[in-house]
Amino acid sequence: MDHRTTKKLAGLFRKTRRYAVTEPFPTGELQGFHQWADGRPCEGAFLVERTDAVRTWVLLIDWKWSETYYIVVFDEAKLGPVCELHKVGGDDAAPTLEWTYRPSKRDGKNERRKQYFLATYGAETAALKLPKNADQIDDFIDDLIELADYRLKADALAENVPATRDWVLEGFPEGRRLYRMHTARERNPKLIREAKKLALKRGDGVLRCACCSFDFGSTYGDVGHGYIEAHHTTPLSSLDETGGTTRIEDLALVCANCHRMLHRRRPWLEADELAALVQDKPQ
Repeated sequence: MDHRTTKKLAGLFRKTRRYAVTEPFPTGELQGFHQWADGRPCEGAFLVERTDAVRTWVLLIDWKWSETYYIVVFDEAKLGPVCELHKVGGDDAAPTLEWTYRPSKRDGKNERRKQYFLATYGAETAALKLPKNADQIDDFIDDLIELADYRLKADALAENVPATRDWVLEGFPEGRRLYRMHTARERNPKLIREAKKLALKRGDGVLRCACCSFDFGSTYGDVGHGYIEAHHTTPLSSLDETGGTTRIEDLALVCANCHRMLHRRRPWLEADELAALVQDKPQ
């Protein structure tokens, strides 16, 4: 990001209404924060506290002394950077800040980490919409902290697999409102738990994709055991303001690839239609 964009963004961080934000470090050359950040020009070192008391550091900083400013996220303990975002994408009307997950640990498990991140976050590259005004800053912070959470889970190959994001946000004219509604429905723990329990009973203890029969457990071992995505067969556009009620029968348990294909066109493909396409394809 250029300096002008960074200064505007710092001003918006100070106007958040959803988060408690403090600035323990003054604007200017950062000192006493972390060995990898100290000495760099900084437009804001914000300690962001969520309603669940989890706190995250967000720096707006010239990370490489190159006059290009980064958003660098640290956890509260400041053990090291979680994400470093600086690349501006999109267009002038809707600029985005982009970051690509590239794990680099030396344990031979980085490909598994990439697949984990792709399956849960929904893409290797995140594109966060830069806020234009104070009304948009809270959603931007939501997206930033969410990205950091998914990255940490993928790095750790956490057994407590996070809920899959609703990657179909783009394309809905009232995207963020519908995204929040749909995410709340998808992440209903009881609904998903009961759907998986029923599927496990029917599948002799194995969760297979309803379209292509892929089993995460047989491919990824323990990290994939018990994991599958839930596709809502009722489109968001048919929901009223209250969101309606979702039954187990309204869900199709599918792998990440088939989930994407089900949403590939409108009207959405039915799960049995996609299953027929998979079966008809020569091996």
